[in-house]
Amino acid sequence: MSYLAAVHSYDVIGVVGLGQSGLSCVRFLLQQGIRPVVFDTRNEPPLAAALAELDQDLELHCGELDIGALAGCDLLVVSPGLDLRRPALQMIRDAGIPIVGDVDIFAQFVQAPVIAITGSNGKSTVTQLTGELLAAAGKNVAIGGNIGVPMLDILAPEVDVYVLELSSFQLDSMHDLEISAAALLNLSDDHLDRYHNRQAYADAKHRIYSSAKLAVWNRDQRATAPQQMPLTQQLSFGSDAAESELPGLFGLRQVDGQWQVCMAGEPCLAADELQLSGMHNLLNVQAALALVYSQGVAITSVLPTLKSFKGLPHRGELVADHAGVRWFNDSKATNIGAAEAAVYGLRPLVKGHLVLIAGGDGKGADFRSFRGALDQVDELIVFGRDAERLAQQHLQVTRVANLSEAVDAAGALTANVRNSAVLLAPACASLDMFANYQQRGEQFKQAVHNYIAASTEVSHG
Repeated sequence: MSYLAAVHSYDVIGVVGLGQSGLSCVRFLLQQGIRPVVFDTRNEPPLAAALAELDQDLELHCGELDIGALAGCDLLVVSPGLDLRRPALQMIRDAGIPIVGDVDIFAQFVQAPVIAITGSNGKSTVTQLTGELLAAAGKNVAIGGNIGVPMLDILAPEVDVYVLELSSFQLDSMHDLEISAAALLNLSDDHLDRYHNRQAYADAKHRIYSSAKLAVWNRDQRATAPQQMPLTQQLSFGSDAAESELPGLFGLRQVDGQWQVCMAGEPCLAADELQLSGMHNLLNVQAALALVYSQGVAITSVLPTLKSFKGLPHRGELVADHAGVRWFNDSKATNIGAAEAAVYGLRPLVKGHLVLIAGGDGKGADFRSFRGALDQVDELIVFGRDAERLAQQHLQVTRVANLSEAVDAAGALTANVRNSAVLLAPACASLDMFANYQQRGEQFKQAVHNYIAASTEVSHG
């Protein structure tokens, strides 16, 4: 039985949160002939003008959520950025008014199989890679969700398969979406400012399996395995050897000192054939291959596309290779687990100094769990709200006020050490100083280019 009745059966629908997701919901509902009531907790929502362009007569409530106005709705579609623990939303739920996200609206209209991907880290890379591999196999693919394109914007009759990135916040309000193959890539401390504890966060991630026909999970983290699905409906991947039967078809092995991605015990490709680097990306590749395999695609047919995939901006992105120092932008590493993966993935490739730039809003995480990765770092440069909390975890620390100072400091620390690397992997959210992680990454890249230009000018002068 569906949690949500057909959207047209509700007299008044409220859309709560006027970000990209909320605006997408409003646009879609208008296309269905439904005029929603819109709410935003900000007094001056940045997208208010865009809302007026859709329909200037829509009712818009700004500021603190109005219980009376919310209670006048028969259904609330709440954006993932809003905490469902807000007292106003809890009161609405207690009153029996259903609260859903755009995922459940999407579920009512989708006409093709859905692949869904979640995890603390790597989900955008796996989502994009899975979509590109399926497209290489000749399928008409639509990619969306938390990756940046609202899922209601990609609904189309000609789509063969949808590939969705789903955050824990989206999964919190998901009830009705049927999923062909669901992947939970990994679990690490994240969003503990939004969840009561680690288990509550993990439980939210596990919701992706609730209506999935097949589960893809990570053998390196048994906590990602589904609790109640037959082994015949599972595919797993890991840093250990692949098995010849379900679920462990995907894995790694070393041949002549070179890591090989394997399926059913047979090598598919070598790590040095990939544009992606690091052990974490070998796991991401396996997850994508497992999802593609779940759709009946021959793995050999997509290997050329896999070999040419360069990854996504701000995710281990090589910014520059200058004077014996490589500069990497992993601004998307907004939690400890992502930063750990970046450090552990890069350290074996760096013979000189590895300098880490980190800091921002730690979202309540315990940075003591970051010490193992920080032990792999020669120098730590910290900035942002939780800079001091991070600084306590390392002996060689430089404190700076902004990214420009961080880049200058990193340049000085690596100036005379060949084969070094500077890595921006903040282990923190960006919102204390930036609009988003993308802006943080762009400012880092610009600062690196400015530093290299200035140092080149000095050496030539």
